[in-house]
Amino acid sequence: MTTFVDRNVTHDHSYYGNGCPDAWNASPTSGSQTPCVTRIVQTYDGEDQKNGTSFSFQAATSGTGGTIATDNLNASDSFCPLGWQLPYDGTGGDYYDKSRSWRYLLISKYSLSNNIDSVNKIQSYPISFINNGLFNWNSGRLYLQGGSGYYWASSISSDTNAYRVVVIDTGIRFYESGNKANGDSIRCMSHYCCFSSTARWRERI
Repeated sequence: MTTFVDRNVTHDHSYYGNGCPDAWNASPTSGSQTPCVTRIVQTYDGEDQKNGTSFSFQAATSGTGGTIATDNLNASDSFCPLGWQLPYDGTGGDYYDKSRSWRYLLISKYSLSNNIDSVNKIQSYPISFINNGLFNWNSGRLYLQGGSGYYWASSISSDTNAYRVVVIDTGIRFYESGNKANGDSIRCMSHYCCFSSTARWRERI
């Protein structure tokens, strides 16, 4: 893999390929310039999933989120297919706790919190998050496949950052603000998911 760095958050990029478990502080340098051997990551309850494409925030929002700078506003579009969308997130605003938000789905509907039991639950059916890791265009390196999961929301934190859900081995960070140049995964949610008894999920890969 040729190292590719682009820190401009208005540019859209995606990465499709094998991840790598290298951590932020791996020696001799952080992250990996070289993809590792697999795209398969296992959920907590033993389901093998193919790790999806990593999207910059601009790519995840189909070119509508990179230039928005106001906290808790939402991008107007996403890479999700027709009838699906990125969940809302953030710390306030009109949508952060409504039925198509991470806050509602994960905290209210599934009773998750920032503890290890919730990590096991979010990585089990029907949510089935995986520790997908990420590709970072700030550094041009791959990080943390199998160790952490990163999932974009549609909500902006600042001119350079947007909200996402992060799953680590000890808990869930619900309102994490990540750089828009991060290559995180997206989990698309049906527009109609919350009118049924069970939320319907789709990972766009």
